[in-house]
Amino acid sequence: ISAELKQLTYPLYFLDFETFGPAVPRHEGLHPYEQYPFQYSCHKLDAKQELSHMEYLHTETTDPRLALLKSLIDTLNDNGSIVAYHAGFEKGVISKLALQFPEYAEKLEAINMRFWDQLNIFRKYYTDYRFRGTNGLKSVLPVVVPGMGYSSLDVQEGSQAQLVWEQMISEKDEKKKEKLIQHLLEYCRLDTLAMVEMHK
Repeated sequence: ISAELKQLTYPLYFLDFETFGPAVPRHEGLHPYEQYPFQYSCHKLDAKQELSHMEYLHTETTDPRLALLKSLIDTLNDNGSIVAYHAGFEKGVISKLALQFPEYAEKLEAINMRFWDQLNIFRKYYTDYRFRGTNGLKSVLPVVVPGMGYSSLDVQEGSQAQLVWEQMISEKDEKKKEKLIQHLLEYCRLDTLAMVEMHK
């Protein structure tokens, strides 16, 4: 594990996307069930172990992809390792954005070169019977970081986040919409904070 962690370069960016893939495409250039991102959370940990948080959530019915990718490029800067749990998913989302928006392809492909997959630690070097035979984030987290989990949140997993987002973007009541926005932000924020705490 020590050798794996030595591959990391500060600052560390802990990144997680939420995506949506409806049967009937809603935006130009998308196929049925094709996943596209509507939200990300990123915790940044610098060499002094100081933590900051950046996030993006698309709150309208318009296409979220371009606004999200511009925000992502600003957030991730040009240096430092990007940590994801099952990084292939995040890299796949970014690769698709690079194809769909070729004017940003170079920057997005450079981002993809910086990923480090936290899941590999639990695939190769760290197991516990309390994981119950799975190394998914929600099984690993409460064992590695006791007391940390999703049970107190209104949104507790990714497929639920998709449903809540779909409801939120078309919600006309501002108070209800704001509540749904907060539920989504809390959920995605915990995904990346979980990675920070497991890293420590």
